[in-house]
Amino acid sequence: MMQDTGYRMQDAGRRPWVSVHSVCILWLAACSVLSGCIHRSLTIKTDPPGATVYVNDQLKGESPLTYDFMWYGWYRLTIRKEGYERLDDRKLLRAPMWMWIPLDLAMELVPFRVRDQRVWSYVLAPIKELQTPLPPAMTHPTVAPSAAPAEEAPATSTTTGGETTP
Repeated sequence: MMQDTGYRMQDAGRRPWVSVHSVCILWLAACSVLSGCIHRSLTIKTDPPGATVYVNDQLKGESPLTYDFMWYGWYRLTIRKEGYERLDDRKLLRAPMWMWIPLDLAMELVPFRVRDQRVWSYVLAPIKELQTPLPPAMTHPTVAPSAAPAEEAPATSTTTGGETTP
């Protein structure tokens, strides 16, 4: 008598239930559950601290501050503090080499957390106080106007021919 192996005759040419396709699906599911993620953060420090920081015209808070960013690229910073000059800067936040295509997909799937922490530091310059302008010094004594009327200069008129007539 034949022993029952669990396969029917029509299944004799097929592979067992664990196929390459199934293994790939299970591996991707495990990677998505077990994979870490990339944590990107930017810290902005100022000297003196307590300055108001705007990134791409959005208020982020007072320095020193740390916030999570999503995109690499150009950022426009405005830093303000009372008594200090406003600082405007445009800076490139360049992606690290391990975030370039096609390495970025592999980094998203590694089973641990990857951190990309950046720090930008700025020194604010105090506002220079302008000196109050002083009136010019008087070098000549003022002469009191005399009671006699001043002589008037004779009136002259000019014609187009260049002749002067009284």
